[in-house]
Amino acid sequence: MNDLATTVSEPSAAATSAARRRSLAGKAGRILVRLLPGLAILAFWQWASGRLIKEIYVSKPTAVAARLYELFASGEIYPHLLTTGEELVLGYVIGVAGGILGGYALGRSPRLASIFEPYVMAFYGIPKIALAPLFIIWFGIGIGSKVALASIMVFFLVFYNVYTGVRGVDRELVNLTLVMGANQRQLTYHVYFPAAAPYVLLGMRMAVPYSVIGVIVGEFTSSIQGLGLFIHEASSTYDPAGVFAGIVILLAFVVAANFLAGRLERRLLRWKTPMASAPTDI
Repeated sequence: MNDLATTVSEPSAAATSAARRRSLAGKAGRILVRLLPGLAILAFWQWASGRLIKEIYVSKPTAVAARLYELFASGEIYPHLLTTGEELVLGYVIGVAGGILGGYALGRSPRLASIFEPYVMAFYGIPKIALAPLFIIWFGIGIGSKVALASIMVFFLVFYNVYTGVRGVDRELVNLTLVMGANQRQLTYHVYFPAAAPYVLLGMRMAVPYSVIGVIVGEFTSSIQGLGLFIHEASSTYDPAGVFAGIVILLAFVVAANFLAGRLERRLLRWKTPMASAPTDI
């Protein structure tokens, strides 16, 4: 009997190990497929620089990597990173909080929506970049003006997503919940928030690059520290490797923020069943 159990368990363990190896190989293959276009672009860039385009205009990936190493090894970039990171976090958090509160309030109250929606639409139509000089006059050249500009750009994206999500809640579900004795707090937490959660998270993910744009535009306009100032100074001194190094750091900011937003979305929307699943193999 023991020999039989051992015989049965050994193929099972071997099959499990083989399946694990196949899964790891499949993941490695998918990662490689995703990396191939980027690697091809970098290889072409390295080859074309100095041959098709003058290196003074586009630098080289190797020169950009060397510039990045120099910036981090010398510590030159850290004050700029800390300043831009603080501005991004504050601007994003303030914009998201304001957008959620404003979108929920107007979505729940048709009377407030009819009064304030035309003003919100009018202000939304103003190019936010044009507000940068005004914010610098109001808040100075420190982080306040950049936080204000980033907050405004984030606010409208989150606001309209939340507003749409709250207005789209099924009225029959709301009425049924009220008939069952739910109060406004329970209605908010058990009906409106779950229904609007996908819209909120979509707005939060869409707002990430716009917060970066707001901060960098503010730093381009007037600042004493920040990645925007670093990129502006590198361009004014004809240092394309420095410009691309700053852009790579900004790209890392955006990728990291999108990754965290995606993890948050998957965690908060575990209850949501996908309407359809795409085939994994063709």
